Amino acid sequence: MRGKKIATLNQAIREALPEIQKAVEAYPQVDIRMRAIKFSNNAAWHVGPDPVPLNDFVWPELETSGLTATAKAIKLLTEELSIDRMPRRGLPPVCILISDGFCTDPQEEYDAAIAELGKIPWGIKAVRLAIAIGDESDYNAPELIKFTNQESVGLIRAHSPEELVAYIKWASVSASVASSRGRSRSIGSGEDISNVALDSPPQMITSNTDLF
Repeated sequence: MRGKKIATLNQAIREALPEIQKAVEAYPQVDIRMRAIKFSNNAAWHVGPDPVPLNDFVWPELETSGLTATAKAIKLLTEELSIDRMPRRGLPPVCILISDGFCTDPQEEYDAAIAELGKIPWGIKAVRLAIAIGDESDYNAPELIKFTNQESVGLIRAHSPEELVAYIKWASVSASVASSRGRSRSIGSGEDISNVALDSPPQMITSNTDLF
């Protein structure tokens, strides 16, 4: 990801932060913390691995080039969602995968990463969304859909800078608020945490002259 796409992504995340802060003000008992994984030839923490309180979170300029190691990024996420690394009492985490390319890891590695994420308790209960950037020929839609667990939302497709900004804001704010409304329980105690369901993302009308 480079050029207009990466510049728009950086802008969108920075614009989303104050909107998330404002949206969750109604839930003062909820302590939202954030972190981010970047991936190209490999996967690494962009912010983290220690989660940062929402009010202290700052988005560093993201620059990427090279391959699209999506499987490695999902593996890294899964490691951090393990029971021993997550709070014993907490709300479902929100996980948003943003990509503009085909996974360059072997297919079996990608499928294994998705399977492992779908087996662990916090992976099952997480709000998992995927945003695809660009033309449909730029990415593997079925591959990205495997990451998601929101049937009413499906794969969010951003064809333009305007759509990408709107969808990142919607996904960040809506998922955070929906999770905050839930009841905090301990996965380690064996209690169930109801899955969080979201409404469909906003409908966008994009000019054909402003596409990625």
